[in-house]
Amino acid sequence: MPVRNSAKAIVVHDGKILVNRCISKFGEYYALPGGGQHTGEMLNETVRRELLEETGYSVVPIRLSGIYERISVGRHDANAHKIYFIFLCKLGQEPKRAPTETDRFQIGLEWIDIKEIQRKNLFPRAIRDNISGLTGYGETIFIGSEKDR
Repeated sequence: MPVRNSAKAIVVHDGKILVNRCISKFGEYYALPGGGQHTGEMLNETVRRELLEETGYSVVPIRLSGIYERISVGRHDANAHKIYFIFLCKLGQEPKRAPTETDRFQIGLEWIDIKEIQRKNLFPRAIRDNISGLTGYGETIFIGSEKDR
């Protein structure tokens, strides 16, 4: 099973975090915007491209906040091994555009108060449970590994 790098963004603006609102057969949930790295693309380029595609916002990565690894076997993304590189970002100077390429289960965007995010169904839960460490200005943290069966 190949490993796929995914660059995700925690975009904080006016005390709120930008999230993708999603729905699947498992119900409604939220996810950080971002996605898969292309061959020859730097991770900071990936997070910028993915945010523009999914949200229409330009962002500036501030720092790599965290790393998270997940292996899913026999699920909707069968036999997937992903490493999430989570960047703390700020909004760029360009005006918001219309999204051009949303995620498969994405139905919209929301700005959620940073104080409320831990009570939301933010996936993966390891990101939700570590949001204060990921948004603080400190060292990059490893927030864990999961293996589904």
